Amino acid sequence: MNPRAPAAEPKDVAPRAPAVVPASFPPAELKATCEKILARYPTKMAALLPILHEAQAFGGGWVSPELEAGVAAYLDLSPAHVHGVLTFYSMYNTKPAGRHELWVCRTLSCWRRGAPELRAKALDKAGCTRTGEVGEDGRFLVKDMECLGLCEQAPAIWLDGVAHANVTPEGLEQLMDGCE
Repeated sequence: MNPRAPAAEPKDVAPRAPAVVPASFPPAELKATCEKILARYPTKMAALLPILHEAQAFGGGWVSPELEAGVAAYLDLSPAHVHGVLTFYSMYNTKPAGRHELWVCRTLSCWRRGAPELRAKALDKAGCTRTGEVGEDGRFLVKDMECLGLCEQAPAIWLDGVAHANVTPEGLEQLMDGCE
């Protein structure tokens, strides 16, 4: 080591995220449902998707980092695996969701038959600037969805778990007005 050489610059190290404390999962009110789900699958990993649906419903429409960690612990899966599944599938929310979820199909047949106008109407009515956001009043989360399987009846939307086909901007406005 050369005593005249300048000291090496310290490397920038990203700060570590605080450790997430897993939520106790499943809560008492979901225990029987989760056990029934597990009984239907050959492995705990295979039951991840339906368990995440239950966790999301319990979490008020989204899966918090603590709930995500609790599901991972319950199913003996790595937190990274559960996080990967949560962020891969569009039907799971990792941020607080609105009281209502509105998905606009963005596949080619829907897009060519009016989905861009539906998306613009949904965003405007919800008070959002882009998909994936919740309006200030907390009523709607507007999302793009790859395919709702209703290509022959395009354009299609999904509102609170119910598919609607051949939707017009006016029809979409009426559907949204019907939501509390």
